[in-house]
Amino acid sequence: MAFSKVNGMFRNKKHGKSGKKPGGIRREVYADKERMRRTYTIIAFLIIISLVILVSYYLATYFGGSNSSANENGESSGDSSLKVALIDGLYTTHPNDKFTRSLTETLQEAGFEVDVFRGTEVTVNFLKSLPNGYKLVILRMHSALHDDQLYLFTAEPYSVGKYTQEQQFQIVKKAYTTETEETQPVFAVNWGFVKRCMTGKFNGTLVIAMGCDGTLDPLIIEEFMNQGAVGYISWSGPVLISHSDTATLHLTDALYSEKLSIDEAIEGTNNQVGPDPEHGAVLEYYAP
Repeated sequence: MAFSKVNGMFRNKKHGKSGKKPGGIRREVYADKERMRRTYTIIAFLIIISLVILVSYYLATYFGGSNSSANENGESSGDSSLKVALIDGLYTTHPNDKFTRSLTETLQEAGFEVDVFRGTEVTVNFLKSLPNGYKLVILRMHSALHDDQLYLFTAEPYSVGKYTQEQQFQIVKKAYTTETEETQPVFAVNWGFVKRCMTGKFNGTLVIAMGCDGTLDPLIIEEFMNQGAVGYISWSGPVLISHSDTATLHLTDALYSEKLSIDEAIEGTNNQVGPDPEHGAVLEYYAP
């Protein structure tokens, strides 16, 4: 209760407990509601703007990434560092400099940087340390089936005391490039080696395996896919080195100069270059 002093006397003022008129309370309540409504409106507007910005950023990132991601031929639009690896394990015994020059010229004209690894460079440790990021990997290597598993031959001379753990797990073996075993044996690797020692090395990569029987082992094809490959091309049976060289040059020209799809390029290569003249093998293509 409030009092005011008038002419030396105290007079009681009965305007309620708060001392404010009812009309003033209603006005303040209405003003508070108006302020809250405006605040909620501003918050809702800011939330909508934030969502629009986030969605726009996501779409730009997504489609930008799609434009720069690898296509089925291993190409990548907007990427200034397209790289190819030619792994030529045959160079020491079956060199073909004309093949290397022609392949390199074709790929460089298509915008690729070409790394050539050949001869004694192609070891088990080299395969373990193969850099990531290649859009195309060409394996110019001997290959053969053993117990229904495909083995890729390195150029590294075999030694009993080397890679003992890998040999124990049977992912690395002694291999001969001829059936008579008169040549120096080398190390060869199978699908288990790709799985254990080449994890993630083929992300976005098209793999071309130039050796014999490349499509006769589903395990190694599957494992290349598991390690990120976008496709795998190889021969349906034994093939002459000279025929494989010719066919691979035709195939890469069709893919990267003529810009054909993989199916079209393989069909054209098989038709124009033809099957292997001795064994009848043709190129086949597998995708994830």
